[in-house]
Amino acid sequence: MVQEIYIYAIISILISIGIFFIAKFVIQSKLSDLKGSSKLLGLISLVIIILEAGYLGIELGWFDVATEVIATIGVGFFLVTFAIQNHLKNIVSGIGLYLNKNIIVGDFIEIDGIKAQIIEFHLMRTIAKTSNEKIVYIPNLKFSESVILISKG
Repeated sequence: MVQEIYIYAIISILISIGIFFIAKFVIQSKLSDLKGSSKLLGLISLVIIILEAGYLGIELGWFDVATEVIATIGVGFFLVTFAIQNHLKNIVSGIGLYLNKNIIVGDFIEIDGIKAQIIEFHLMRTIAKTSNEKIVYIPNLKFSESVILISKG
């Protein structure tokens, strides 16, 4: 029985490593031009490590004595996630915006009364330049929430 648990633990670790390399491949091949996408790989790695440690801790009995600590960590994780939800929304919107080829670098946009030309897509924001050479940082979530006029550049 004990040896079987260790076999499952090794299989679980190998699956986690496989998921990491698949995520790394997808990010490097599909999101390589998106500024800040390397941070996304770090975030995915952290989530995989936390989930794997939690799974192994439960399976191997490491947490039998520490249920209060686990509950506290869960509440803390929820609070941190709640606190950074706008950042997470911007990251998801940034990936969607980058993969959506309807808006590309060089296009002219009008969003919330601001007319500008897109210069760069970042993970959390888009950088654009107005006609009077001012730089505008637009949170990527705006592209999901606002009406946008697009003119091809």
